Amino acid sequence: MPTRCTVCGQPTEIEVGFYYGTGYVSYALTVAMSVSTLVAWWVLIGFGLEDNRFLYWLVSNAVLLILLQPWLMRVSRSIWISWFVSYEPNWRE
Repeated sequence: MPTRCTVCGQPTEIEVGFYYGTGYVSYALTVAMSVSTLVAWWVLIGFGLEDNRFLYWLVSNAVLLILLQPWLMRVSRSIWISWFVSYEPNWRE
């Protein structure tokens, strides 16, 4: 992450360890994404007792989360800083 916002100049590293809480946000996003893919898989493909469709979902969900990890990290940092730094649309005035 850059040390300052490229638009307004707000420091992104407010204090040491500020982004430790993003782990909780990232975890919540990951759980929400896993539940939504589970429901979508269940509705579209279904789960059978005699085959390994649940295992296929588990593996594909793990691969999806690994591939989306850089995006999830950035989004969770953005959500975390938005809770502590308020947005001012007229900051130039």
